[in-house]
Amino acid sequence: MQDLLVSPELGRLLANFHVKGKITALACHGPIALLSTLPDAAAFTTKLESSGSAKAEAWIYAGYKMTVISNQEEEIAKGLLNGGEMKFYPQTALQAAGGNFVSNDAPWSSNVVTDRELITGQNPGSAAAVAAELLKRLK
Repeated sequence: MQDLLVSPELGRLLANFHVKGKITALACHGPIALLSTLPDAAAFTTKLESSGSAKAEAWIYAGYKMTVISNQEEEIAKGLLNGGEMKFYPQTALQAAGGNFVSNDAPWSSNVVTDRELITGQNPGSAAAVAAELLKRLK
């Protein structure tokens, strides 16, 4: 949530996977790392932190269906932060960048979304299903 979403190195790796159609699988907070592929991920996240909203230009994952830990699940888990506060929620960030968020029916239930080469899982309970989908796609 702090470094991978603005990592130029990760952004280049993910962009390379995207261009070549290589399977990319991420779960829970992990899909936030997709923001590293933005032309200026640092500026996008800074704007999101300061104003609560941002608009992305030319994101390679714009229009993709995806999931990530939901705003609702983050609110439920707030007590685990011991008074800490997140700068922004992953769902909000991915939607602002142009992702099409797909949620589960009930908080903390498993949810896996596959769109083209991208496999995303919503929460920790989705990890096994993400792994199963990944293995299925690798065969």
